[in-house]
Amino acid sequence: MSYTFSQLSRLYDENKFFELTSSSEGLYFLKLRSLARKDYYLHLFQKAQISSDNLGVKQYLETLFKSNISLETIHDSINQIYEIQREERRIHEQDLLAELYKLRVFDWGGIHQNDINKYLVDNYIKKITNYDNLIEKVENEILHSLKGFVLCSWYNNWTSIIIEDIFKDHQRILPTVGLIKQVDFFIDDIPFDLKVTYVPKGFMENERRNRKLTIKELSELKKTAKIFNLPFDQNRPDNELLIDLITAFSESSQEDVKAFYDNFVNIRRDIINETLQQPRELLRWLYENQGSQRFDASNRLFLVLVDTNSLEDSWKVKRDYTLLKNKIDEYLNTRSFNKDKLLLSWNFNNNEYHSYADVLFIMK
Repeated sequence: MSYTFSQLSRLYDENKFFELTSSSEGLYFLKLRSLARKDYYLHLFQKAQISSDNLGVKQYLETLFKSNISLETIHDSINQIYEIQREERRIHEQDLLAELYKLRVFDWGGIHQNDINKYLVDNYIKKITNYDNLIEKVENEILHSLKGFVLCSWYNNWTSIIIEDIFKDHQRILPTVGLIKQVDFFIDDIPFDLKVTYVPKGFMENERRNRKLTIKELSELKKTAKIFNLPFDQNRPDNELLIDLITAFSESSQEDVKAFYDNFVNIRRDIINETLQQPRELLRWLYENQGSQRFDASNRLFLVLVDTNSLEDSWKVKRDYTLLKNKIDEYLNTRSFNKDKLLLSWNFNNNEYHSYADVLFIMK
């Protein structure tokens, strides 16, 4: 099927990336769209020796699309712009990595990503009526929570930029340089949205259910801690209590406690190893369990970071530059991006979707 510019624009606005990826016109459109900044488009006009005089900025993309500029010219323009962007970050990269190692604890402070307003409204603004009590909460709780939120957001932002640069530096990658949604780069003419994540708790629970185990790890640890008379604070939030209990089990010198914990860790490793062998189920789970507010059906490359000794410390892998670069380069040097093999069918709210998806596990 052949598409017009207006049809491709509509597909893009409707987030129909599978349709765009499946046509040569769609890929051409996305590559031009990935330059979406006035100065970048002007760079391409100049490189292609096309006049932009008398054009409004909103006309740039359509004019470029209809000018039949060669893909080689588009690629060269993108790579030249990216290298200018990258050079400045490259100069400061080692200093940035040194700063990232200063973060000792990864704790959101009770505020989940992107819901800071809801957290404050639900827990303080709508709940507390006494002014002095509110002031006390602000000074003793909210400031602590905001600090955790800011530090975790800062860490995620800069480690994500570093990881994305590792991909974009590779010769097989065509980077994006302008304002384009849900595309970070192209690999062999497949646009991908890079998602850096960890083994999801919900996926682990699903796998434990399939194994006829106690579904929630925390429930099993609490029950077993009571059997072994290991003390713990039941008033702690679940995510903090989980780490408390893992610390108690892992540091115990009792042989029966150590045996239980070794088995607990081995179950985790078995689930991860099976997922490595059959990763498509994890990919499907990640698509089907995304939040409805941030739903999209883009092509995704998931980078799953795993500390095999302690899943709770997997966040630290995001700053292990040498490990990340070696594994990402190895992946890009050897992986075959066959569309038939990458095609994933999945369901969301009783609708079927199709995407091109892949996953790279980085284990430590």
